[in-house]
Amino acid sequence: MNYIYLNTIKNFVEEDTDDMLEKFKRNFKAEYGEFPEIQQIKAWESSITYLKRALNQENIKHLSLLFEYRLPFGNERIDLIVFGKDKEGKPTILLFELKGWKSAQEASPMIVNSDIGKSVHPEYQVENYAGKLRFSHSEAANFNIITAVLMYNGNHNSIKLNFRVPVFFNEDVQKLSSFISDCLPQNVGFNEISKFVEGKYFQTKKLFEAIKEHFDDIQKQSYLALAESGWGLSNEQLELIEEIIEDLKTGKRDLVYLVQGGPGSGKTLIAIHLLLASLSNGFQTILAYRNNRLINSIRTIFDSIHRGLSNPIKFYSVGVKRGFSGVAERNFKAPKFDLVIYDEAQRMTKENIYYAIQRGKITVFFYDETQILNSEEEGLTENFETEAKEQNMEIKQRFLQGFYRVEGGIQYHKFVESLLQNPEKIDAESKTSWRESYELKILSSMDDLLSALVNKREKGFKVALIAAFTESPGDFSHSDSIKNLRIGYPLYSGFDIYKDFNKKIYWLMDPKKDYVPFWVGGESNRLENCASIYGCQGFETDYAGLIWGRDFVFREGGWIIGDNCEDNVGRPSLKTLINKAKNGDSNAAMTAKRLLINRYRIFLTRGIKGTFIFCEDTETTDFLKSILED
Repeated sequence: MNYIYLNTIKNFVEEDTDDMLEKFKRNFKAEYGEFPEIQQIKAWESSITYLKRALNQENIKHLSLLFEYRLPFGNERIDLIVFGKDKEGKPTILLFELKGWKSAQEASPMIVNSDIGKSVHPEYQVENYAGKLRFSHSEAANFNIITAVLMYNGNHNSIKLNFRVPVFFNEDVQKLSSFISDCLPQNVGFNEISKFVEGKYFQTKKLFEAIKEHFDDIQKQSYLALAESGWGLSNEQLELIEEIIEDLKTGKRDLVYLVQGGPGSGKTLIAIHLLLASLSNGFQTILAYRNNRLINSIRTIFDSIHRGLSNPIKFYSVGVKRGFSGVAERNFKAPKFDLVIYDEAQRMTKENIYYAIQRGKITVFFYDETQILNSEEEGLTENFETEAKEQNMEIKQRFLQGFYRVEGGIQYHKFVESLLQNPEKIDAESKTSWRESYELKILSSMDDLLSALVNKREKGFKVALIAAFTESPGDFSHSDSIKNLRIGYPLYSGFDIYKDFNKKIYWLMDPKKDYVPFWVGGESNRLENCASIYGCQGFETDYAGLIWGRDFVFREGGWIIGDNCEDNVGRPSLKTLINKAKNGDSNAAMTAKRLLINRYRIFLTRGIKGTFIFCEDTETTDFLKSILED
C-alpha cells in the first residue's frame, strides 16, 4: 500500500481522531509488520489534532491528503502530502515534514538539537524526499513538487533554525491554510493520485543529467570524506571501471565481476566512481551496502551536491523487521538493472549472494575476505563462484594490487599482517621499512593518546578515536547511558582503568545523527566520541587513535583471545564465540581468533598518515612497544 492514510481533507477533518489513530496503527502494522512505537503514536495524535484545526477551511476541503507515504524502493517515509492542481492546472503535491518539537537549535548545518534529542534538519529531510521523487519516481514528472516544514508544537521564538523552504509554526494556523489554498486552488482526480501513489522506482533522465552536471563535485567530495589525501584513481582502478563500462555499452548480460582488494586498495572509491560513470552514460545502476553508517555518509556526500542524488545508493540487506527488502533479499521487487554494484560484499550471507546475482544484467562484487567481521558473513570467493556458476553466469575475477590509503604503502600492510599473524617472525626490515612515511606509536596512557592526537589536530590534520568493542555494549536510546560510555569511569564492565581519567568518551550510535557529522562533518576532531569496528570500516582519517581492548591480547609469545568482549552482533556473536572458546570449544576459538585478527587489521589501517595506540592490557602494551624498538 505504501502509505497509512489517504482521504479528502473534508473527511479527514470530520473523522473521529481515535478512529483515525486506530486506522494509522492497523495500516502501519500491515505495511511494516510491527506496531508503531508509542512515541510515533503520540506524534500522530498531536499532529492530527493540529491539522484538523488548520485544515478546517472550506476553500481547501476538496483537496486530498496522504500520511506516511513510503518512497519506492526504501524505508523513507514522507510525513504528509497534499494533492491538488496549481493555477495553471498542473497536478501538484505539497510535501510536508512534520515536527512536534517545542524547541530546537542548529548543532551543525545538517544536525539539530531539539527538546527530544538530536535529529536531521527538517528542511534537509523534506528537500531530500523531493529530490528523490524528481530523480527516481516513475510518476514524478507529471507533478509539480513544493516542499514545506510544519513545526506544529513550536513557535517562532523557540525554534531557532534557519529555513529556506516555507515553515509554519503552532501559531500559523491561518497562514498554513492560506499557503495550501494559494498553491493548490484546484482539486486533482483520484486516478492521478492513484498513479502517483502506485509509482515505482525508476531512474529518470533528470538523474542522469544531474550526475553528469555534478560528476566532478561529487568525485571531489567523496575523496575529501573517504580518502583524505584526495588522490586520483590509479591505472588499475581506471582500467577496471573502463572495462565494466565497455561491457555495459556492448550489451553484456549474465556477467559477474568478483573484485578483491585489501584494506586501502580503494574499493569504495572505485564503487562510487563506477556508479557515477554508469549513470552518466544513461545506464540504470545502483550501488548497494549493508553498512548503514557508511551508506548514510556516502548518501550525505551525494545529497550535499544536489538533493536526491543519493537515491541510487541502496541497502542490500536490511532484515524483515524494517518492512521492506534490501536489494539482495527475497522480497525485493524491481525491474532488472543494467548494473548492480555491491560494496563490502564480504558481509553477505549465501542467501544474499543468491538473490544479489539476479538483480542486474551485470553484477559487481567488491569484497575482502580478510574484513569479515562476524561468523554469519559468507562473502567468500568460493561462495560467489558457486552461486554464479549455478545461475549460468560468466565470471570475471579481478584483483586490486595497490595500497593507496595508508602512506606506509605495501611495506606497512605487510608489517601489520606479520604482526597479527606471525609476530614471532617479524624481522628488522619489516619493522623499519615504512617508518619514514608512516607514524605508529604506542602510548602509555589515555591522556598521552589524546595529547598526541591534539598535537596533530593543531597542525591541521584530521583525527579520530576508534575502539575495540569491549567494556560497553552501546545503547541507542540513551546517548549518555553507562552502556554507551567507552572511555571513562565507571564503565559498564566494571573495568577501572580510567578511574583517574577526568573525561568521558562515548560510543557513536545513531548512523544518521552521529556518524555523518563525525566522519563527513569533521566532528571526529573534537575527540569526544569514538567509533567501533562497525563504525570505522570504510572510513579514514589522517591520524587514528586506537584503543586496543582486552578482547585480543599478547601472552607468552603469541596472540590469544582475551577476557572481555561486548559485541553481541551476529549469530553467533563474537561475544558468544569467545565464551564458548573459554569453555573448550576449539572451533569457536578458531573462528573468534580469525574475526579478531580481521578487526585489528581494519583498526590498524584507518589512519592515512599514522596510528596512535593505547592498549588497555599492559602485557600487550609491553609487547607492541618492544616490536617498535629500533
